[in-house]
Amino acid sequence: MRAYITITRSVMGRLLGLRRSIGLFLLTGSIAPILLVLAPGRSAERVAASYNDITVGLGMSILFPVAALIVSTAALGEERKSHTLPFLLLKPVSRWVTALAVVTAAALASFVILEAGVLASWIAAGAVTGEWSIGISTTVAVAVQSVASAALFVPLGLVLGRAALVGLGYLMIWELILGDVIEGIQASSIQRIVVSAWADLATITPDNLDTVNEVLGRVEAGVGGAVAKVTALAIISVAVTGLLLRHRDLIPE
Repeated sequence: MRAYITITRSVMGRLLGLRRSIGLFLLTGSIAPILLVLAPGRSAERVAASYNDITVGLGMSILFPVAALIVSTAALGEERKSHTLPFLLLKPVSRWVTALAVVTAAALASFVILEAGVLASWIAAGAVTGEWSIGISTTVAVAVQSVASAALFVPLGLVLGRAALVGLGYLMIWELILGDVIEGIQASSIQRIVVSAWADLATITPDNLDTVNEVLGRVEAGVGGAVAKVTALAIISVAVTGLLLRHRDLIPE
């Protein structure tokens, strides 16, 4: 347990470096100024509808996944690129404990960065609308996004030199293009899983309903289903990452 906590804290501290955190906060927090520009002259209901549309259409489709991708691929990718991974593996710790700690650290670091952006837009929307519960559903959504991205991209960062670029290709092609035209793969779409958790808790206006239904496709709204899916994905990720780390024991750096 001590080794798990130590590795988690160490990796999380590196991932939350000042330059990376500031840069990604500017990305995830960009919804707030957009909302404030649109707010003047609009009713509280229209501003709330705009918050929902921007959060789903921009935040959950591009901003949050990209930020979580960058953090998650760096968790082991930076260790491999800087040739410090062997020092991590020299510790007398089970490879699966190491894998669990790294995936946990990536998920926590992603959540901290994403939630900082959510808080910025939450405060902006709450100040204009007076509805201070508006960001709760988004907080749940970025928690789901953080775990899913860590599960998917931590092992990718371990095996690929340009994991972030490959991950961006996945987000653009699988999530945004193929997911729209091939209904059969929508259930495996991280974006739709995240939106399904959000939609189950959010107060959706009639103006937002078409947008949300268009994104979800065949995926039904539900926090329970979203949590179950990302939990299963995280378990698989830890197993795969542990096997990859054991394999690296046999490969000289």
